[in-house]
Amino acid sequence: ILVRSLFVILLSLLSYNLLCQEYGLKLGVTTATPTGNNDAYDFDFLKSFSLSYQAGFFVVFDFSDVVILKPQLLYREYGITQEIDDTIASYDVEQKHSTFSGDLNFNIELTNSLSVIFGMGLDYIFGIKTSKYFSQQTEIVKLDLNHMKVEERVDPFANVGLCFKIGSSFLLDLEYRHLLDNWGTADIFTENQLLNSENGSVKLHMINLSLALLF
Repeated sequence: ILVRSLFVILLSLLSYNLLCQEYGLKLGVTTATPTGNNDAYDFDFLKSFSLSYQAGFFVVFDFSDVVILKPQLLYREYGITQEIDDTIASYDVEQKHSTFSGDLNFNIELTNSLSVIFGMGLDYIFGIKTSKYFSQQTEIVKLDLNHMKVEERVDPFANVGLCFKIGSSFLLDLEYRHLLDNWGTADIFTENQLLNSENGSVKLHMINLSLALLF
């Protein structure tokens, strides 16, 4: 119900604001890293970072002189990496998620060129690809997600960040996204993934940097 309500509100605002307000396109880089208490992986915070990208569009609705609503729809990829110590050799694994994302963010203007961002979003996972980097070869596995329920593919996030306005047409967004749900650790040998949607002790953290063009 929460997921359905949020997307109805988002689509309603988008439909209204596209006729009445500014809109724009954004493109940027994404990073993601997990933290958790499970001993299966140590989840080194810095080593687990993996660069990917996001792209989409947004609209701007002025609530007041200092408060702006900025809903957005994005295609987002993000990945995590982890070193696996096998009995024979060690190798790196990257698990990459392809998602459609809908965010409802508010910008609170501190100055004419700087705003604070806060809001929430939902990511719908439609693809997971796991890459195993051995010394002589790379093995890529695309997971079959047909068995997953809709609620297992949808992840809620809390968003905070800073928005820098550059001139009259460009915005630079630096966002931190925190997974509000818990993920579980998976068995890379039997499931071909590091994390899964099962309820566990793993949290996901994203830091995204995007450049936006206003029209």
